[in-house]
Amino acid sequence: MAQPASTMQAAPMEMMHDHSSGTLLRTIVIGMTAFLTVVDLFATQAILPSLTRAYGVTPAAMGFAVNSCTMGMAVAGLVVSLFSKHIDRRSGILVSLVALSIPTALLAVAPNLTVFMILRITQGLCMASAFTLTLAYLGEECSESDADGAFAAYITGNVGSNLVGRLISAAVADHFGLASNFYFFAAVNLAGAVLVYYTIAHTTPMAHMGVTPALRLQPGPSICATAGSVPPSASASAFCSPSSARLPM
Repeated sequence: MAQPASTMQAAPMEMMHDHSSGTLLRTIVIGMTAFLTVVDLFATQAILPSLTRAYGVTPAAMGFAVNSCTMGMAVAGLVVSLFSKHIDRRSGILVSLVALSIPTALLAVAPNLTVFMILRITQGLCMASAFTLTLAYLGEECSESDADGAFAAYITGNVGSNLVGRLISAAVADHFGLASNFYFFAAVNLAGAVLVYYTIAHTTPMAHMGVTPALRLQPGPSICATAGSVPPSASASAFCSPSSARLPM
């Protein structure tokens, strides 16, 4: 028996609604992951005057120490790019974010400027590792149609952390002190690790697949398809499939 026209029209509308809802949720997850990954880079810059007074150094010396994390980021970005084909994306991001919380918390008790700078460099190593591996994950797992939106969401989260991180840092430091500020952002780093744990799927390192990232043209296995509903080879990629029982990232 032929279905009523109203029923036939309702089905595409429902599919479009589900797709839009899934895309929005995916965008929020990707943006939040970027935010929680690099927020430490910018947050400390908002409390430079307080740090200068606390350590009794010149603004130039404190500014150099705070921004020394970029040196760690430069080194980590290069090293991770060289060995990324041997690294499971999910595990690498998780370890980087959990490790990031350690120097972040230790900044609260750094006894002098030298130790403070070393901890900032360590932060840079961890941030860049997570950042680089997440970008690699998006590039490998997203289909061509989803890649633009995924990268746009990640960049938006990155840029948003610049402003929002500074505002949060200044507010926490003003109300609870410098030490509480660093403990707070250590907790933020762990929240990022929790988000990654529940939203990113395991991937097979490129070296184990016998191909290089440049030669891998097909998206990897999905975490989005419901068990038994879609063959793995036919399913969309994890971070980029909008309809999922488990969130993409």
